[in-house]
Amino acid sequence: MLVLKAVLVLAALGAFSAALLATAARRFHVDVDPKVELVFEALPGSNCGACGNPSCFAVAERVSAGSLKVDTCVAGGQSVADALAKVLGVTGVEVEASVSVLHCGGGTRSARSYRYSGLHSCNAVARLAGGPLRCPAGCIGFGDCARACPFDAIIMGDDGLPIVDLEACTGCGICVRECPRAGSHHLLELLPVATRVVVRCSTRERVKERRESCPVCCIACKKCEKVCDVDAIVVVDGLAVIDQALCTACGACIEECPQNCIGRIDQGACAAEVSA
Repeated sequence: MLVLKAVLVLAALGAFSAALLATAARRFHVDVDPKVELVFEALPGSNCGACGNPSCFAVAERVSAGSLKVDTCVAGGQSVADALAKVLGVTGVEVEASVSVLHCGGGTRSARSYRYSGLHSCNAVARLAGGPLRCPAGCIGFGDCARACPFDAIIMGDDGLPIVDLEACTGCGICVRECPRAGSHHLLELLPVATRVVVRCSTRERVKERRESCPVCCIACKKCEKVCDVDAIVVVDGLAVIDQALCTACGACIEECPQNCIGRIDQGACAAEVSA
């Protein structure tokens, strides 16, 4: 008898809860424009915020209303833009894919101006006299960029420098915005996905100070500039700069650089290093 009462009580509670949920569903139901639903299904659904909107659904609503372009989703790239264009009947949409590239080769080899033992956050320590590195443009190495990446495309290497998995990187730019030295020194920068050779230095200090700060800094010797047959690399304001549109990735500048501050980024190699 006692068991029967318990079953009846549970059944009554279940029926009451079901009725309550059904009433709430009818009361708070909101009709969604079918076009918004189709656009939303075409988006990644990662809610990464790289486009500056609070969610993918908010993007779907604004794209459907015409207040955002179909290439708004920077993380989705060409495939998402194509899917949105198909839903909305738009043609001729081209997205320039990009990846995040690091312009620093110092890492643990960089000289320190003071010892730091507080919170391991690049943004936090950068507020303490500019950070512990002598180089004002060097990578601090506490991994704010890796933690911020919503696609797990960055890990921190043993040398204290971030490693970008180029296959996982969507070019969303969140790591660039998170890096305290990306804005003023371009430590992290979005470059075309075809980029294969980069300068691992971004400081604008005088060469004497650079040498004292980092053993692999650019010393503006211009040997890279002279050896490049296609004029893809020039020294501007004391720093080597590569024109990615002209670079053929022949590697001549890499071999010629006495500081080893020009490096090749290879999609397969980077991916393997990350997964190792």
